Amino acid sequence: MAVRLRLAALGHTMERGKVVEWYATEGAPVEQGAPLYSVETDKATVDVEAPAGGVLLRIDAEVDREYPVGATLAWIGESGEDLPEKTDETVAAPAAVSDDQRVTPVARRLAERRGVDADRLAGTGPGGRVTKEDVQRAIDAGTAPPLEKKASGEPEHDVIPLTPIRRVTAERLSAHWAGAPQVTEGIDIDMTDMRAFRNASRSEWRTAYGLVPSLNDILLKAVAAALEAHPALNSAFVDGEVHRYREVNLGVAVDVEDGLVVPVLRNAAKLDLGQIATAAADLADRAKTGKLSVPDFEGATFTVSNLAALGVDWFTPVLNPPQCAILGVGRMRRMPAVVRNEVAVRDIATFVLTFDHRALDGAPAARFLARLKRLLESPDPSLFSGPGG
Repeated sequence: MAVRLRLAALGHTMERGKVVEWYATEGAPVEQGAPLYSVETDKATVDVEAPAGGVLLRIDAEVDREYPVGATLAWIGESGEDLPEKTDETVAAPAAVSDDQRVTPVARRLAERRGVDADRLAGTGPGGRVTKEDVQRAIDAGTAPPLEKKASGEPEHDVIPLTPIRRVTAERLSAHWAGAPQVTEGIDIDMTDMRAFRNASRSEWRTAYGLVPSLNDILLKAVAAALEAHPALNSAFVDGEVHRYREVNLGVAVDVEDGLVVPVLRNAAKLDLGQIATAAADLADRAKTGKLSVPDFEGATFTVSNLAALGVDWFTPVLNPPQCAILGVGRMRRMPAVVRNEVAVRDIATFVLTFDHRALDGAPAARFLARLKRLLESPDPSLFSGPGG
């Protein structure tokens, strides 16, 4: 009997998903457990495995279209089996494609990167839509029409549809901004001694961990230690109550092509520096290659957003609901500072903490920043070296 493949909820918050790609064609054999299609959720693009083996009898879900959880996507069974008609309203034939929708979002992104005017291409997709294959085929054949400056009188802008990640981020942060009284505190931290400590520890760390942790890895370790000492910030505001968590699960903001994603470094307070460095590198690599899964985004209790690599001096981060606090980190600047009553050139970075004033007051937030400052300005080898650090 044929197996109906429905769009499953790939996380507690998922309501819809966009089919990005099918890895098999109708009539092709599929193996149970093998990747069958990819779907873009509000958090990530995820490969979904075939729930059963057999033949991919029919694909009901089109690429680059969104479907609600529970929608019928495809059927798997034996060749020749009879299938129900497409009566499910979630997979009914699409309405006529408007001019604004004639190019799929994936095709338009590819065309923009390659300087191609996708609107002038003939489409082979459903309803005449231009697909990424149409764009790539024109590029390979050398027939792709170049983008031209729009004629006078036409709007000098392009309409870029929001990706699911960007849309959900916008909706949640807008709602949280309106509902949560957000307060921001900042502090300058002298990273000169920490930078020297890292340089002096390179050989030891490479021997112990097989790598040299970055300054961001050191920062994550220090944040985890500070949260253990100040657990009020390791909290969430949920339904009028404060949920104070026992484990420190750090959301680590990563910039990817479709927007900001925040995978989770779990139980960070119990990891040594080498384990944090290894786990953080793995999360960043999988984020940038689209290999994160939905569980990688769940359960964060505090978020760290580090824009130092982008040359930002400081910024005010926005809360990631329902978390009570988020830390924004700017770049190190060489600047004069007073050290033991003398002016010296030091490596200074600005740390900015945003917190939910419903859950905690300014004093606990200030004490957290003060402890973080001590940990980073006076490196303790017992914290930053050795297994279990």
